Amino acid sequence: MSSLAKNWKNFLKEEEFDTSDMKVKDTLHPKFWFRDRLDVNVRRKLMKIAEDIIAELNLEGKIKDITITGSIASYNWHNLSDIDLHIMLDFADVDQNDELVGKYLNSQKTLWNKNHTIIINGHEVEIYFQDINEEHKSLGLYSIKTGEWLEEPSRDDVELDLLTAEKKASALNDEVEKIQDLFAEKEYKLVYSLCEKFKKKTKNMRVSGLEREGIYSPENLAFKILRNNGILEIVTTLKVLSYDKMMSSSHLTVKITENV
Repeated sequence: MSSLAKNWKNFLKEEEFDTSDMKVKDTLHPKFWFRDRLDVNVRRKLMKIAEDIIAELNLEGKIKDITITGSIASYNWHNLSDIDLHIMLDFADVDQNDELVGKYLNSQKTLWNKNHTIIINGHEVEIYFQDINEEHKSLGLYSIKTGEWLEEPSRDDVELDLLTAEKKASALNDEVEKIQDLFAEKEYKLVYSLCEKFKKKTKNMRVSGLEREGIYSPENLAFKILRNNGILEIVTTLKVLSYDKMMSSSHLTVKITENV
């Protein structure tokens, strides 16, 4: 748990949001890219990670490609960018019930990301399983297998509406401050419920923005502002603390009866 999560009463105001990392950069991340090609050692390491996962899940022969995408493969990289490692396959090749395959692989993705913390050049690796039939919006898509761009990023394509994003983030931050007040008033059941609703709300906000305008939508940027400034982690902490408070009791007695 971060120091910010431990000190969850320290909330940020709109003017204090740090968005400096979200500015469009002049170059791709220099620790990953050299002459628009992925560093050979990074590529080798990511390939080994993907191959180990593929072998563990018995998916050999079914993989169409292994790619990286997201901000680390664009001009919008920042200090908290994850390395989005996508293992691409046709879900129907695994089983005709591709919906069931998707649910299974999503659970395996969640489990892997939870159990592993792999840091390369200061950035954490996050894995995803992607159906090749699923539309994926990104301004940068690079094949680890071939060492070539599938969608080469362009700095000119990036337009960041940070003003709108900050306003959305500020409004959501106000909601978190209200949740904080309720926690101080010991309204633990209500806090727990509001934290769950907040998480669902921010997730839906981000998804709608991605579907409509892609990774540079104000909704996705607002989500990143909240994440990068620790607000989402604070909500998670408040949810855990409220649950623990609800389940705790100083008046509960347990009677043990021994069978003679």
